Amino acid sequence: MRRRTVSKRIGQVGLNPEQIKSLTEFANGLVWKSPDLEILKPNAGIEYNELVKIMQDMIQKSHRRGSLILPNLTAHGNETVAVFSDYAGESSGDYHTYSFLTCGWNTCGAFLSKVRDIREQSRLGDKEIAFKDFRMGQMQRALPDYLKAADMLLHGFLLTIVVDKKLLTLFGPNEKKTQTSLSKTLHQAGLGTWKPDSAEKLLRVVHSVAFLVALLARSGQKVFWMSDNDTVCANEGLHRQALDLFARAVGIYAKDRRFSVFGGAAPFKDRSFGHLDLLSLADITASSVEHYLTRKNANEAADFGVKAGSHVVLQWLAHDGLSLSKMTIIVRPSVNGGIETVNLKFMLAEKPDNVTIIPIYI
Repeated sequence: MRRRTVSKRIGQVGLNPEQIKSLTEFANGLVWKSPDLEILKPNAGIEYNELVKIMQDMIQKSHRRGSLILPNLTAHGNETVAVFSDYAGESSGDYHTYSFLTCGWNTCGAFLSKVRDIREQSRLGDKEIAFKDFRMGQMQRALPDYLKAADMLLHGFLLTIVVDKKLLTLFGPNEKKTQTSLSKTLHQAGLGTWKPDSAEKLLRVVHSVAFLVALLARSGQKVFWMSDNDTVCANEGLHRQALDLFARAVGIYAKDRRFSVFGGAAPFKDRSFGHLDLLSLADITASSVEHYLTRKNANEAADFGVKAGSHVVLQWLAHDGLSLSKMTIIVRPSVNGGIETVNLKFMLAEKPDNVTIIPIYI
């Protein structure tokens, strides 16, 4: 199995053999060898929802094919598993997209330091890196180096789940009354009052994050989740209820594990650029993928334009980083009325000439 990483070149000179050897040893030390991917225990007496069943099935299939290499988030003594989530497709478009960056928080220092340098060099200042501002000159200057830094310096797994809007729910019959029932169930469980569509979104997000924690975090580690402050975490009250549901969901998927610290934050409360620069990866991924797929649906031609900046993100999604794995799943109605899933792969039209192949042994 192989993982690619982009390297700087001076003229025709790339990485030397000693550098490649060092990177190979480093990357292999961050890989989860022989991972346990059976999170949903078959004899647990639990009726698992369709979303997490899809997640487990697609991750297992990708791993068997050799197209997914998961990170070992205990490597280098990492103590905290952090999940950063952001979403797109609320107001327009054909899809809801949910992006989740799960990473080793204690290994993020080099990335965050590099991003501070990129901010200074591109004159971005304190401006949040966001899809909605891709047309800014400073953003366009910063974006390629920001993504390259993520590829080289981040240790984690970036998962994007795309749900066709024709699927009203992933938690029962595909009817509006299912969402209404979900809203009532949350209220009865002491988890607040949610509009039906917001209840659906909350459950999609929380169960996804909880599944990823169960997949990648280990007993004794700290767990931290930061979500964009949209309908899921619009204010501190809703955020507390989302965290309560999150704790309950993790208890289902990782019931035999004990985490030393368990909590979360939202941007309205924590404006640390360390956190926001990680959350931005989820923002620009969710928005770029949703934008591309909606534009693709609207154009019969093979070639069509996308918003400036989003093409850079889509090209970045076409390969893994040195220790950052990426995966995109599409969930949509099938022709027989059920649900079908697709592993979306982005391919570069032209192979770049500045790629070094790093072998991964698992």
